[in-house]
Amino acid sequence: MFRYVRRQLAASWGAVLTLGVVALVTALVLSAAPRAVAAMHGDQAAWTVGETTPLTRDLIAVSGQQVPEDWDAYLTGLTDLRDEQPEPLHGLLGTPDFQVSASDPESVTPLPGSDLFSIVLTLRATPHLDEHATLVEGRWPETTAGPLDQFEYGSEDPRAARYPYEVAVSRQAAERFGWEAGHEYDLRTDGSSMVPLSSRANSGWGPLVVTGIYEQHGDPQGSWWRQNPIGGVPNVIQDPNTGLNAQAAAYVDPAMIDALSWGGASTTTWIPVSGDGLRADHVPGVLAQLRGIDAQEIPVDDGGSAAFGLDLDSGLTDVLATLLAQRAGVDAVIAVLAAGPLGAALAVLALGARLVIDRRRPALALLHARGASGAQLRAMAGLEGAAIGLVAAAAGFAIGLWAAPGQVTTAQVLLAAAAGLGPGVALALAAGPRGLRGGRSDLGRGRGRVRWILEVLVLAGAAVSTALLLQRGVVGGAGEAGAEDGGGGAVDPLPAAGVDPLLAASPLLLSLAVTLLAVRLFPLVTLAVERALARRRDLVPFLGAARATRDPAGGVVPAVALVLCVSVAATAAVLYSTVTGGVAREAWHEVGADLRVSGPEISEEVAAELSAIDGVAAVAPVTDHDRIAVAEPAGNGVRATLFTTDAAAMARAQEGVAGAPALTGTLGSRDTPGSEAVPLIVTRSTGYGAGQEVELRLPDAVVPGVVVEAVDQVAGLPGGEVLVLADDARLAGAVRAAEDEEGPPAAGPPARVALLALDGAGSRSGGGGGEPASAVVQGIREVLPNAVVDDPAAQAREILRSPASTGLVAAFVAAVVLAGLLVGAVLVMALMLAAPARARLLAVLRTLGLSARQGRGLVGWEIGPWIAVAVVAGAVLGGVVPVILLSAVDVTALTGGTQSPEVRWDPVLTAGLAAGLVVVAVVAVGLAAALGRRHEIAAQLRIER
Repeated sequence: MFRYVRRQLAASWGAVLTLGVVALVTALVLSAAPRAVAAMHGDQAAWTVGETTPLTRDLIAVSGQQVPEDWDAYLTGLTDLRDEQPEPLHGLLGTPDFQVSASDPESVTPLPGSDLFSIVLTLRATPHLDEHATLVEGRWPETTAGPLDQFEYGSEDPRAARYPYEVAVSRQAAERFGWEAGHEYDLRTDGSSMVPLSSRANSGWGPLVVTGIYEQHGDPQGSWWRQNPIGGVPNVIQDPNTGLNAQAAAYVDPAMIDALSWGGASTTTWIPVSGDGLRADHVPGVLAQLRGIDAQEIPVDDGGSAAFGLDLDSGLTDVLATLLAQRAGVDAVIAVLAAGPLGAALAVLALGARLVIDRRRPALALLHARGASGAQLRAMAGLEGAAIGLVAAAAGFAIGLWAAPGQVTTAQVLLAAAAGLGPGVALALAAGPRGLRGGRSDLGRGRGRVRWILEVLVLAGAAVSTALLLQRGVVGGAGEAGAEDGGGGAVDPLPAAGVDPLLAASPLLLSLAVTLLAVRLFPLVTLAVERALARRRDLVPFLGAARATRDPAGGVVPAVALVLCVSVAATAAVLYSTVTGGVAREAWHEVGADLRVSGPEISEEVAAELSAIDGVAAVAPVTDHDRIAVAEPAGNGVRATLFTTDAAAMARAQEGVAGAPALTGTLGSRDTPGSEAVPLIVTRSTGYGAGQEVELRLPDAVVPGVVVEAVDQVAGLPGGEVLVLADDARLAGAVRAAEDEEGPPAAGPPARVALLALDGAGSRSGGGGGEPASAVVQGIREVLPNAVVDDPAAQAREILRSPASTGLVAAFVAAVVLAGLLVGAVLVMALMLAAPARARLLAVLRTLGLSARQGRGLVGWEIGPWIAVAVVAGAVLGGVVPVILLSAVDVTALTGGTQSPEVRWDPVLTAGLAAGLVVVAVVAVGLAAALGRRHEIAAQLRIER
């Protein structure tokens, strides 16, 4: 027996090696993919949390009119609170801290010759200023006597004396204000109504003494300085009525804050939260812990008679909920992509086993005739396959561990072992006595009861699983990311991360069902083709169709594998196009134009300067009129934010933006019901629909309006708001008519947002960061140095560079590559299975004058019909599976929007896949021909004799 095994391995090493390669690749993918996905989720978690600001992720509590009595005791209580938190949250928490700010700001008179109209300081005290700032001039402020202290001893009227108090300011503030260490600066006690005055000066405090000037150290964007706003760089605001107004923070000695604020102070407490070390499997636990903290007021001992109540809150809860929803979408997409290649790999194993047994059929039949039982034949073949497969699987597992290092689980080892046992199982099933008998595959078709039962089960399973998936509805959305129980505790926000069995099985069963239907219809189609070609004089088409009907290469198994592979490639292409297209669409809809400029003020003069920039085709300033009432005539209404713009300019700026032209193009038209009514676009949250007549109840007038369109969101304007959009000229005319006035309209609030359209090469084709768009952005910076410029293409690139997006792209590429390799393996094996029969046929036909070119045509007919079936069925599945997936899984977290993206076909990508399939087929035919050259004509003729 050993000699037999050795001789058989030497005789058919290529086919056995193919089974080993399949086992190696399958073990590699099955063991490495979970680690790669876990690493991707971990990177995504760290990246997402890292993209947030400390103001979003930190645990923050703002206690108005409350100051800790004993600051040391309060810090100790905060540290104890941090230490009491269990893992995994505890490992993410930093050192707690707090700051106290006076409720009333301080107003200081600018120095003579300063370009500042006013200087407003926020008086603040914190226990750790010296740990986050370095004195560059002077000394830290100290406690000074105050009016209340003197008045208590009855020495004098506190309002008649001067009581300077000491502060420390940043170097940037001192330079901007012209201040020096050791100098006094007067508080502002007189001026117009637009000038902020000092309330402390009227009570005896003042002047202000700058004793120290400090330089920030540490990260200015870190938790400490973000929780101490304007403690570094002062905020200078341009006011159209007064000019430049500065805001900054000034730090006083902690013992002075209560005296300077008369108890009117607020305490901001924070516990820093870091994403460093946050693992993917920690996210649900951290989210549940944060929600538990958010849901309760936590008492902290501050040395007083009553505990200091903290209502800690973190915006990280929403971030983590979105992260979990994103993870559910990614896992769903990967599960769908993995199911097809897995099924195709099983088909390749079946084909490879048949190929091995086909090569050994004479020897196995001889052994069976000499008394070897079917169990013995299966055991012998199975042991051989298991030996080859387990060695290959071990190598694949090792390679996978090198390629995707991480935690090795029992499930990964079992999956790799199953892949290693696959060749043995396939060979054992193929080595039975029934597999040793040859014959035409069409003669027994349809008579197998088992096959009918299996096909009915597959069809029923596909129908039931798809129906259940659709009835279950969309899962994994951010809105479903969790809820709190009635008792205030947090519940598990999402099911445990992993593969949804129903979601993974439904596409696979659907693919198998479509394949079985195609296989059942295939003989009918080829028979019709055969009869149509029988009238032609050339032999090859008729003979090829006849052989495809009566004895297709490899039987049904290659068809199943080909359909699965092509459907996976098509699904990957459609999902990639859908996700990337959804990201781009959401970015364009959010920005609303080629560029969106948010500046301090966009006056008519500024808009004209923006229009003059080379590459700008249109500028549409948008004005925010704040909250107004929108109501039906003589009825109650809703509060909404009114925006106005030049409708024609906005229509030009939004040309090509999804849904925008139909919205803005009607605002300035007078072809609307009621010629005096102002056409309006409203969000559906107002409760009004198209055609309804309403009233705009402005502060000075009531204007009739008519709703021309109701939308979820107006492109380019803030989302989630109840808003109304109107043409500024139409609205101004209606206001004048309502007030019965003539002349130019009264000046309204300045526009602070403008939508820009670019022309030529600077438009959408290059607006994502090309030279024309860069030149336009540079021109905008020259006009508005402090403006924020939003580019939709840049926003889309920012989303697509996340680990989840790049991981999905890698999954798409891997799925297509695996599908291509499996297609090639299937075609080669199918052609090699048909090689003996083809060689015998060609040997006879070549003696009758068949040319080599006609012989290659017959080879093409062996695989051509199945490729056509696979392309048609795969294209159908590539369009259906993404629709089912998007109907069952919320992928909006992947696109950054609120609505599920529409399924999108990319013609270029589809053409590339088709070309790739042709290349794979040509290479497979060439490889099969090279491997089958030993079937010479003379030898076949001698065998036939």
